[in-house]
Amino acid sequence: MGTDRDWEQWGAADPYFGVCSSERFRTDSMTGEAKSEFFASGEEHIARTVRNLKDAFGSGFEPGSALDFGCGVGRLVIPLARRADRVTAVDISPSMIAEARRNCDAAGVSNVTFIESDDGLSRASGEFDLVHSHIVLQHIPWRRGRVILQSLADRVSPGGCLAVQILTGHNDSPIVRGLVRLRYAFPPANWLRNILRGRPVFEPAMQLHVYHLDVVLRDLEARGFSCRHHDEPWAEFRNTFLYAHRETA
Repeated sequence: MGTDRDWEQWGAADPYFGVCSSERFRTDSMTGEAKSEFFASGEEHIARTVRNLKDAFGSGFEPGSALDFGCGVGRLVIPLARRADRVTAVDISPSMIAEARRNCDAAGVSNVTFIESDDGLSRASGEFDLVHSHIVLQHIPWRRGRVILQSLADRVSPGGCLAVQILTGHNDSPIVRGLVRLRYAFPPANWLRNILRGRPVFEPAMQLHVYHLDVVLRDLEARGFSCRHHDEPWAEFRNTFLYAHRETA
């Protein structure tokens, strides 16, 4: 699928920028200080996520097992692995996975299993106390992403938690959104934009897609989850952090 090819291209050419699209994380300009900042942001995010889950569903939550969907170069896998006994890291890009393995080795983390992704998570074995995804689903079109979200929810063990981030609204006009979709569907439009912005001509568009929060909540509630969420503004989008707890039988 188109976005899958794009993320392998990012993984091979500019993996850190593909995860966090700031110019300081470009392969040809990454400094040691920038790399430290990159991984520190992952530690901060996981600490915040675990804290929010405890606040929402009880202070006793301690994940023994975790799955990170869209693991990229391991920015969030490493802090997850320091909190859980075992972590499964999932990504569509073999190049991203290879870099994540190198980063885990450098960090002395050895309790991570890496697998390539598919929409049903067929290569992931078992259930997990925590299933997590951050700044990943927003890059996957809604219809496909809904199926993936259902698969992620089905991997949560009874008593476990799901923590995902999605975009659930935007402030752009229909004309602007139409032009954005044109850039996704018609590569020459994106190449022209890259030229005007001084970026590599054939760099793929970093697609951003909006999800229907009410449908996502219904899907989770039908699977026995209780849900909490909060929104934060991000550029022209409404950025939603969704936390869900699966009830025990």
